[in-house]
Amino acid sequence: MKLVRILFAAVTFASLSACAGLPPSSAEIAQAAQIRFGQPRPEGDNYVLHYPAGTPLPVSTVVDGDLFEQAGQSTLHVTLKRDIYMYREFASFDGKNWQPARSLIATNLELQIPQKNGSNAGYLHIEMKQK
Repeated sequence: MKLVRILFAAVTFASLSACAGLPPSSAEIAQAAQIRFGQPRPEGDNYVLHYPAGTPLPVSTVVDGDLFEQAGQSTLHVTLKRDIYMYREFASFDGKNWQPARSLIATNLELQIPQKNGSNAGYLHIEMKQK
């Protein structure tokens, strides 16, 4: 009997996990708040965030900690080639066809301390590519 309960719990968990990975329906998207990057985000996570192509998007960088006498920060501005829509952990290029964000966008992070060629104390490279 104990084995049956464990198997039932495992099957239930697997079923719920599979459902959580399904893209949102068009009805879910229609009910979600639609906001553009730069607008205040609503409470909770039921919104679609639109990052428009051609718009400078600020990316903040910070280096700090008790190791430093002087911390540093900077804001970079990047511009997307195409629109990107985000809804929870899903992404879309047209706001209609949704996939897990990791299926559409590959992100690579490289950190070198010090930079390999010796020209800087550190080097941070974030590369994002369309899959």
